[in-house]
Amino acid sequence: MITCPHCNNTVKETDTFCYQCGYDLLEDSIGEKAVYLKDSIPESVSLSTINIHKYFSGVKALEGASVVVTKNKLISLIGPNGSGKTTLFNVITGWLEKNNPRIQEKKIEKKEETSLPESTEEDNGKNTKSDYEIPLDIGFVKFEDLRVDGLTAHEVALTGMMRTFQTTRNWPKLTVLENLLVSLPKQAGENILNVFFRRKKIREEERKNTLKALEILELLEITHIRDQIGEELSGGQLKLLALGRLLITSPRLILLDEPMAGINPTLGNKIMDKILELKHESTIFLIEHNMDVVFNYSDEILVMARGKIIAQGNPEEIANNTEVIEAYLGADY
Repeated sequence: MITCPHCNNTVKETDTFCYQCGYDLLEDSIGEKAVYLKDSIPESVSLSTINIHKYFSGVKALEGASVVVTKNKLISLIGPNGSGKTTLFNVITGWLEKNNPRIQEKKIEKKEETSLPESTEEDNGKNTKSDYEIPLDIGFVKFEDLRVDGLTAHEVALTGMMRTFQTTRNWPKLTVLENLLVSLPKQAGENILNVFFRRKKIREEERKNTLKALEILELLEITHIRDQIGEELSGGQLKLLALGRLLITSPRLILLDEPMAGINPTLGNKIMDKILELKHESTIFLIEHNMDVVFNYSDEILVMARGKIIAQGNPEEIANNTEVIEAYLGADY
């Protein structure tokens, strides 16, 4: 193990960069300034989330969180409740905007010192006052070679990064098959002119999409419920349906937020077996509290506490990490 010269974080000798601050460990310089992975992302990396901050009023949900996810692996993100895991997912996928930490600190200071003049601009990361100017390399999210922070949630989804939520979000009045078919983006039938002038193309596309949906239902072993409507499904079936809606879009990166929540262990293992089959074509990044699932299925585990990553490694390394034990059980354990 070695120490990052920029943030003093402990990293492996085989690491090429620090997962905490993004510092390039291959540089000859000790690094008077961190070299962030903005311009060149290694082909082996699917997701680079470096130095992300998120504040809710005075609550610091994320404090410099940095995550690097390698392609075609199953990476688990664990941590105590309130450590910032779902908030990080929300920032990555465009549901929340990251904060400029220096602007936010200024706002907090002004709340405490009411005599200071108020800013004339909102905290939207665009304040041009000299006191607020910060380097552009503070905080970014990159999916493969594309910068995605600043995109909306639907724009991020169109890049090939898809996610599920803790609570399933399906159409309750549509059948299982219809739920899958309606999830596909940019269908020819969405254009009103095509309805009148390109009917043949619409029919051909719908037939192709239906065959793809049936293949996914067979993969997930839920073909027998293809004609049931969403509101009639059990919790486990809803989880599988949510996964199917995600898979039909052919994502390259899949983010799963507690896929095992609320389902029995037997079905949970079945779902995880199906998820493992996806690693050949996609990268899996999941949040999970079921430690049996995490340690049995993960290629790598990241541990989050107090809004940042405190440990990263394979299951055996994480199981013996003292910082992880303290985060879950306390320093006196």
